[in-house]
Amino acid sequence: MSTLKKRIVAAVGIATLSPLPAFAHPMRGVGDFYAGMLHPVVTMETVLPMVALSLLAGQQRRKTAIHLLAAFPAALIVGALLASLRDAPSSLGVVQLILTAGFGILVAFARRVPSWLLVALGAVLGISAGWANAAELVGQASRFRFIAGLAVVGLLLLVYGNGLVRNLKWEWTQIAVRVVGSWIAAVSILVLGLR
Repeated sequence: MSTLKKRIVAAVGIATLSPLPAFAHPMRGVGDFYAGMLHPVVTMETVLPMVALSLLAGQQRRKTAIHLLAAFPAALIVGALLASLRDAPSSLGVVQLILTAGFGILVAFARRVPSWLLVALGAVLGISAGWANAAELVGQASRFRFIAGLAVVGLLLLVYGNGLVRNLKWEWTQIAVRVVGSWIAAVSILVLGLR
């Protein structure tokens, strides 16, 4: 790979996962529930690990995916409730990057993961993502509506990614999912290395 291409890939990776200011405050024209749904999907640092987790769930046994579909939104709620009790630790971003890289690598290898391990890792991601998203909620927004929207979007992302992977019939489409996993891992490792 030429030096120019490496620089372009590095710049894209940095721009993609660089933290941006989040606007979880009352959004004009958007209710608190929808603000909770929109907040995690407008920042790459939150949506990318959820996408990687959903692709990984689609590669696992059905029972494992169902356990994850129940545990992840519950963990998002727990994390968001933690935000109302104490400030978010500064290490949440690093935790999410490490999990994103790990999920991307697992998707790239397309191996079965023990159910307990995937549910535990999904819960860690859910708690950290819920905590990070709800920590930025200020003003007169309803915390409970925001948290409900956050849990719903987490569930929807997992359901759609899981269903997408399970319904891919051709071998090349399964390979494409693995390539996406490798790129997610590469970008996450790159950004983690630059921190």
